[in-house]
Amino acid sequence: MSRGKQGEGGMLEVIKKYRFFLLPLGLVAFFDITLLAMNYGLSAQLEASSININIAGRQRMLSQKMTKSLLLMHYQQKQGIDTQAAHQELMDAMELFDQTLTAMRYGGETLSADSRPIRVKQFNETVIQKTLMQSLALWEPLYRSIQQMQLSESALEELVNAMVADNLQLLALMNKLTNQLETAAKRQTYLLRGLQTIIVILILLSFAMAINRLIRREQYFSKLMEKSSDIVIGINSATSRITFISASVKLLLQRDESYYLGHPYHRLFSQESASRISHLLLLAKKFRPLPYNRCEVQLIRADNALIDAEMLLQLNRSEDGRTIELSADIRDITERKQLELALTEMAHKDSLTGLANRAQFSLMAEQAILQAQRKSSSLAMMFIDLDNFKSVNDICGHHVGDALLVEVAQRINQRLRASDTVFRIGGDEFVVLLSDVAQNQHLQTVGDKIIAALSEKILIDNCPCQIGASIGIARYPEDGENIDALLKAADEAMYRVKQSGKNAVAFVA
Repeated sequence: MSRGKQGEGGMLEVIKKYRFFLLPLGLVAFFDITLLAMNYGLSAQLEASSININIAGRQRMLSQKMTKSLLLMHYQQKQGIDTQAAHQELMDAMELFDQTLTAMRYGGETLSADSRPIRVKQFNETVIQKTLMQSLALWEPLYRSIQQMQLSESALEELVNAMVADNLQLLALMNKLTNQLETAAKRQTYLLRGLQTIIVILILLSFAMAINRLIRREQYFSKLMEKSSDIVIGINSATSRITFISASVKLLLQRDESYYLGHPYHRLFSQESASRISHLLLLAKKFRPLPYNRCEVQLIRADNALIDAEMLLQLNRSEDGRTIELSADIRDITERKQLELALTEMAHKDSLTGLANRAQFSLMAEQAILQAQRKSSSLAMMFIDLDNFKSVNDICGHHVGDALLVEVAQRINQRLRASDTVFRIGGDEFVVLLSDVAQNQHLQTVGDKIIAALSEKILIDNCPCQIGASIGIARYPEDGENIDALLKAADEAMYRVKQSGKNAVAFVA
């Protein structure tokens, strides 16, 4: 028998002898290769998902940035300030938003967070495609409007109104898109991880307990970090101590994470917010569901300043599996709060004089009537229409007329009590609400003081302005029991003054 045949026969004998060992070893080798391939696939999937979620989150920031830039341009234009920087910021944000949204819808290139070109694959999920189509349908008309915008006050104001109206829908769609991307990424990630777990168990069954502990730990931190936010935190419901806090806390609150780790959560939150957290921890300790999954809180910065923030909440098992922890993403919403405040002021404040406008008048007048009803007290409404104001506009120009209205607002305010309020409800029309006024004589005196103050010659830009005021006064409840009735009665009294020579005060009766 030749040596070759002897070698082949010997190899067959070895395989036959150790077949029960070689089979599992072959399976181990196969599963090892499969596991390695899955690891590469998972890493690539996580990287792609992370990029997609990050750029979807950036879309929310860009939509807010465009609204902010438009509001800034509108304000700068009114103040006579150069709008070039704000305009450039708007165009940059708009182009990046459009480029990214188009790339996500059809597949293509856009920029990453560090301005590197990246390629985004077209999404196959139907729900994501539907959200992207809705977003493009809302965005494209707005995009064309911004591209074609004119830097006039009326055009800017119209565009600001459109942007503010559409921004909430854009934000909602971008939030929806981010959640859908997170859901798709988690679904694929959990599937791959499940297969990995099975393979690892098949390879090393003896290490099942250790693997189970590792998976539990991985799931714990995965749930803790699954939503992007400024600060990620974990609070043990049994001890009320902070078990985890991300390093980003230093950027927002100017303290290292070591200041908070292992200490009670009161170090992080204001007293009012800490009370809310205490209630949530009590529910978690009793294994009850949370009443809501997000809330607004205030954080304490190192200089004791309070920072407005939003918490996204969920309950998880602790790392050792023995207790329940309150996990949360904490997101700084200071800029959002400031924008909301600015929009509220715009809606209720006259941009020229700084007085409350007609919308605010309706709210405050209704409240004043309700208060007068409860207290059985009196209320007066004074309708003021300027005399000869049109002549000032025609002779001196609208810029002088605007400056004159500002001066008129100040002079009226100076003749009122702290409890009285003046509103600008039209071009040269003002309304004053006066509470707790028992005598008509007091109203007559106030009206005479206002007329005297406004009848003085006012010099603006070397242009002498001579105006006056016709004032009609209505009282609650004698002249009307609601806002419209009182305003109409005061207006009619004012017109009687206009017809009888102007520059005087008239009561309804």
